[in-house]
Amino acid sequence: MDYSLLVGIHDVERAEQEEVESEDNEGDDEGESDGGIGTPPDSPSNTLDSTKPLSPGEFDPTIDVYAIKSAPRKEVYFMAVIDILQHYDAKKKAAHAAKTVKHGAGAEISTVNPEQYSKRFYDFITTILS
Repeated sequence: MDYSLLVGIHDVERAEQEEVESEDNEGDDEGESDGGIGTPPDSPSNTLDSTKPLSPGEFDPTIDVYAIKSAPRKEVYFMAVIDILQHYDAKKKAAHAAKTVKHGAGAEISTVNPEQYSKRFYDFITTILS
């Protein structure tokens, strides 16, 4: 199991400027596609959509983390924990045993069982966000 902290920084003023530019050029690109693929209907992000769409520069305070109000730029931070599940199989257990022998039982080693890894990650996040 592996966890990562993803932090996205949204520059509100830049987004508002891009929205204005997009509206100005709206008629120029009629019938053209950006080649992107839409979000699948069963994806988690699709189920989280609110019933009221937000306009540019508007954020949902229940999920958005605002930057320091006195900062010179208007930014919004988005944070997420990403977990990648891996099987804690015989290979991982052998790696854990080898690292324990090499570094000692109290050492912080990367190959640990999922419960220990999640507790270590939770403690780390709690410490840095406190």
